[in-house]
Amino acid sequence: MTAIHLPREDFPALADNDFAYLNSGASGPPPRSVIDAMRGADDLCSGPAYLEGAGLFARQADANTRAREAAASLVNAGPNDVALTQNTTHGMNLGVAAIDWREGDEVVSTATEHPGCLMPLHAAARRFGVKVHLAEPPVTAEKVEAALTPQTRLIALSHVDWTNGEVLPLEEICALARDRGILTLVDGAQSVGNIPVDVPATGADMYAFTGHKWVLGPEGMGAFYVRPNLPVHSPNVGYLSLPSPYDFDKAGDYDLRPDARRFEASTMSAALAGGFAEAARGVRERGEAGFGEIRRKADLLMDLLSGLPRVTLRSPRPAHSGLVSFEIGGVEAKEAAERLLRQRFVLRYVPARVPYVRASTHLFNTGEELEGLARAVGAL
Repeated sequence: MTAIHLPREDFPALADNDFAYLNSGASGPPPRSVIDAMRGADDLCSGPAYLEGAGLFARQADANTRAREAAASLVNAGPNDVALTQNTTHGMNLGVAAIDWREGDEVVSTATEHPGCLMPLHAAARRFGVKVHLAEPPVTAEKVEAALTPQTRLIALSHVDWTNGEVLPLEEICALARDRGILTLVDGAQSVGNIPVDVPATGADMYAFTGHKWVLGPEGMGAFYVRPNLPVHSPNVGYLSLPSPYDFDKAGDYDLRPDARRFEASTMSAALAGGFAEAARGVRERGEAGFGEIRRKADLLMDLLSGLPRVTLRSPRPAHSGLVSFEIGGVEAKEAAERLLRQRFVLRYVPARVPYVRASTHLFNTGEELEGLARAVGAL
């Protein structure tokens, strides 16, 4: 099978410099095709055609429809099973706020979750008296099950651990939750575009993800999957939440849409929608070969780093995803990331309880870049 590679020349952020960008797990640079799609969609809604009356709203709606369909295709869902959002954290907030919490309710998460998952949970704890239980890594279905009580109403956790790239046993966890009538909310920030994702097959009730990391789309647009017929309310409502904007009468007698689109409220950026749709098209086109190449490069980087005597790998081998986390003996993780940046290697310092340096391997990264990074780490 021919290896898939995305040339640096296709990425304006990378084309004219000698940085080795290994940080798509934080934000992936959009390729030129995505930038062109953003500009094209923006011109349709902000250019000369802007004054064509109702045509503007039709074009905005069309851009949203294409983005929604693209988002759904990334996770093997129906187009009405996802709502467009700003990012993963926005979706996680929607999921937590969709539950009618009562004092004494409990939620189970993990100790290594990103603040985008934990902050909405702790906000619910502060506001409603919800108790938050955190399972320690490595996360297993057995550990999650042991934390459940009759008061547990939600399990909220990541699909891919942002600290080390481990893929969590999502199907097992969602199955035990469903057996006990407990809802599941999944942070897909590090999964969509990085590994194959089939959300209905996982059994997740709600699943939040973004377009600006592994998908290589624009900052500012993500999506939120809601299982069909899930009995949760939308905390974010407006005219888009209705089957028709004319369904709201003066007496306030109305019904929200029955699908995930009840979580959408009002106007969104056509430019972001156009860019998101194009970025998702690229992910679909590359398919499993793209995911396999991301993992292959992560394995190559781990092989290179494992030969260094003072480096300790913190990601599972073989690679679960494109995230590679490690420690360098005698060098603090934050300092290591800063020193590597001065050598033009862009990585991420992960401020977890045990801080790591984290690299993200994507399809535009070359073997030469990975070898150069290993040499630079060795020199530290």
